[in-house]
Amino acid sequence: MAISDMPESYQYRKVVEKMCRYRIQACLDNPEDPDKVEELCNCGQVEELVVQADDEMEVLQMILEKRWWERIPEEDMEVDHNPDPEQDANNATWEGNPDEK
Repeated sequence: MAISDMPESYQYRKVVEKMCRYRIQACLDNPEDPDKVEELCNCGQVEELVVQADDEMEVLQMILEKRWWERIPEEDMEVDHNPDPEQDANNATWEGNPDEK
C-alpha cells in the first residue's frame, strides 16, 4: 500500500507529510552539518530522527492496513477547542462528580 491510499484530508497524513518534508529539507540544506539538522528538527540527534522515521513507517503501515480513516466520519466530527483550559477550570462540571450531593 502506498500513502496515496490514505485520503489527503486525513489529519494524520497531513501532519506526517508536513513533518517529513520539513526534516528532509533540513537534511538537504545541511548535508555536512548534523548539528544544524538536529537544531532545526529539535527532536534529538540525527540517529534518533532515523529511529523516529522507522517507527512512523510502522505506524503508517498499521493505519493503512486497518484503514482507520474510514472509522471516523469527518463530517460528523465536532472539536471543542479551549486554548486556555485554566480559564474554565473553576466552572467545570463533570458527570458523576463525587463532590456533588
